[in-house]
Amino acid sequence: MERVLVLTDDAAMLDDILRLVAAAGCEADVARDVGQIRARWRMAPLVLVGADLLAAAAKAGLPRREGTLLLCRQPPQQHAWALAVDVGVAHVLTLPEAEAVVIECLADAAEAADAPGFLIGVVAGRGGAGASVLAAALAVTAARLGHSSLAVDADPLGGGLDLLFGAEAESGLRWPELTDVTGRLSAAALHQALPSAYGVAILSHQRGRACDPGTEAMLAVARTGRRAGDVVVADLSRQLGPASSALTAAADLVLVVVPAEVRACSAAARVSDALSLATRSARVVVRTVRGATLAPDVVAANIGLPLAGVLRAETGLVAALERGEAPACRGRGPVAALSRALLRDLSRPVRRRAA
Repeated sequence: MERVLVLTDDAAMLDDILRLVAAAGCEADVARDVGQIRARWRMAPLVLVGADLLAAAAKAGLPRREGTLLLCRQPPQQHAWALAVDVGVAHVLTLPEAEAVVIECLADAAEAADAPGFLIGVVAGRGGAGASVLAAALAVTAARLGHSSLAVDADPLGGGLDLLFGAEAESGLRWPELTDVTGRLSAAALHQALPSAYGVAILSHQRGRACDPGTEAMLAVARTGRRAGDVVVADLSRQLGPASSALTAAADLVLVVVPAEVRACSAAARVSDALSLATRSARVVVRTVRGATLAPDVVAANIGLPLAGVLRAETGLVAALERGEAPACRGRGPVAALSRALLRDLSRPVRRRAA
């Protein structure tokens, strides 16, 4: 992470700025001599100029640059606005009223990724369809492919997503400790605070402590991960309450996992109807069932959603899960192959949108 540049000789102002820098999860270089900062002025992802050194910065002839904030105690006088234009100041902010805006700008600088991440929602067309297994497999596969990966348990009535990673005994925060989070979070701090396994940060519900994280907390976590370039995989509840609906609406892709059975198609059609109120990005993953005669394209047509892929039976998967091995952790087998294909297909349009 590149350091932001702080330019001020006001001790009280510096204390306040460094407090905001720490709150945003950033690191900073501090300078009091305008004549010594030309190289850092050009290279820093963000520059915070105290009003006390604005005139000196303008007099030094520092080149105009993007990402410069002027921080003041009082609204600036008319002549200060002209100096701010000369320096290329993007925003003039008065403290302490604008502290939240400063933290937002700092967090953007700290977590700027080469390309934004993306959010995948996975939901079962009926109970026991295997949606949680696919969600875990996608997160593990993303990590194996070199992405920063975050798995979010958005089903309070599920068995706990950490179980699928064999991480139920790992230390770290679960949803009961994060129900009050809102707004902007530090992605680095979030990853450090959560349990992890197979390269995946896992935000799970906790057995014995029922809670409803709420819409704001769910969105805060998902947006933080995606902004920082994570592959965020959310295991969604079939009962789309406000929080699940908000995640569904924010997702780049929602996968409905449906066994190739007539009753499963009927149940999944109702799930699809509910999803249609929140997203147009829903697709079907058909799980093959021994003895079933429904073809995957027929299942997708009955549900009324495009076919994203087929999840074929994998020998030994249940036994591996019982041993505490995450699905797709070895990179072999049908679940891993499908996960790679889904991530590859999703990453192309997301990268194009970023460009």
